[in-house]
Amino acid sequence: MPTLVMMHGMTGNAAMMRPFAEKILPEGWTLIVPEARYMHPRRGRTWWRYEDEDADATRRMNLSRRELIDVDSSLSQLEQLIAEHAPMGPLVVGGFSQGGAMAQEMLQLPMADRIIGVIAIGTRLVRGMELGLRLAELGPKHLFWMHGERDVRVSIQDGWAVAHTFEAAGWALELIEHPKGHMIPMEHHDALKEWLVALGQVGL
Repeated sequence: MPTLVMMHGMTGNAAMMRPFAEKILPEGWTLIVPEARYMHPRRGRTWWRYEDEDADATRRMNLSRRELIDVDSSLSQLEQLIAEHAPMGPLVVGGFSQGGAMAQEMLQLPMADRIIGVIAIGTRLVRGMELGLRLAELGPKHLFWMHGERDVRVSIQDGWAVAHTFEAAGWALELIEHPKGHMIPMEHHDALKEWLVALGQVGL
């Protein structure tokens, strides 16, 4: 059976993500809810540390060299965690906001050939060009994408850039654009679980 790896966003933590992850987890799957590597200066944890903490930091087009080093360190941590706790077999990786960005970055790891699906909720690209090249190498899988029209943390335009990158690589897309902000609306939880159940049947 597949393993679901579900990652929290910046200022969140594993305990905050776990109830949602357990709610959408199909029966018989393994669940891993990682804790981000770095402490956030105000609350919770973060997968990479922004060099400045002003409101515009998360809306910059490109991450700095130091921020990308944090991303790579977090990827190494995730790689080790999955090697230790996930049974061999298919993986679905996903997350909210920063966690969704990390899920995309996991496609750069050697384990990417085990990934059958990616969940990208309220998130953005980190290294868009590199991701596009990597997707061409891996071949098409499945993407679940969800984003809020009124998201002021990650703009809907940045969100659509994620969907278009995967679409260009031929991935099968499940797209939900909702009228709310930077959140995971409860009314769409069942749709994600149904997508996971169907994906698990395809991946077996």
